[in-house]
Amino acid sequence: MRLLLGPVRRPWFSWLSGLAMLIVLIVELIKNQQMTGSVISTSPTFNPMIGPSFPVLINMGARFTPCMRTVPDYTPSTPIQDCFQESETCTIEEACGFGGFGGADPDQSFRFIAPIFLHAGIVHYIMNMLCHLRLGADLECVLGAPRYILLYMASGIWGFVLSAMLSQTTTASMGCSGALFGLIGYMFIDVVVNWKTIAHPVRELMKLLIVTIISLVLGLLPGLDNFCHLGGFVVGIVMGALIAPMRPNMEKKGKLITWGVRLVAFVILIILFAVTINSFYSASDPSQICPGCKYLSCLPVNNWCDM
Repeated sequence: MRLLLGPVRRPWFSWLSGLAMLIVLIVELIKNQQMTGSVISTSPTFNPMIGPSFPVLINMGARFTPCMRTVPDYTPSTPIQDCFQESETCTIEEACGFGGFGGADPDQSFRFIAPIFLHAGIVHYIMNMLCHLRLGADLECVLGAPRYILLYMASGIWGFVLSAMLSQTTTASMGCSGALFGLIGYMFIDVVVNWKTIAHPVRELMKLLIVTIISLVLGLLPGLDNFCHLGGFVVGIVMGALIAPMRPNMEKKGKLITWGVRLVAFVILIILFAVTINSFYSASDPSQICPGCKYLSCLPVNNWCDM
């Protein structure tokens, strides 16, 4: 039961997933060398995260809507200029890779999951690992691997669902930031649940709030995906209500209320996934579901929101 529900001594999932992400990053750099002739992207554009070009990242499985479903003005045969090398042209189907679409519509729905393990470069990986191997490892030890994996993966996946539904068609995103924001969302619930046992609960809540606000403001910069952050944060809160351990010595009435809250949270979680995934696939153009929402993920200056 301790292995299932915690606490456990070693955060194996955090360690192994961090290692897996490092291996994937090395493969990204090797593939960039093979496809562009350079380990990191320097031409036609420099990748400030010190990593592959975005076409190579798309080819590796980044979240990119034209690879996942048909969108107006972007068919599998639509050409992409300066694709893998400067002055080289490739089609969207070639950029998406993984065997293409076989003459059918784009259907690479695995891009809701695969981008969690991809990173835009060395800087991106190091930044995420600072949280992944600190907060993530601590939470895994408290929750146990099964509950922690559910929290981490659900937050990461729905972050990319929201990103695919609201981002601009030509943007690509990757990274475990959505999953990490899910951990922050969970911590809000953890503070509320353990309010009476925490020495300074208001202080802890304010620290979490400040970290969240700063992270969301940084997410407005080009190259970062605030939709993943927001999506992961929302699911983290819902998952917190669903899986947070009960307080010790809780009375029967408190336990009944807790199980009622968990039931409501489970229903909300199902609705979130069902409604957004259906909206993504049923809309004629996902980027038009909420055109103004793009400003939640970019600053409206210097045409950043059109990148």
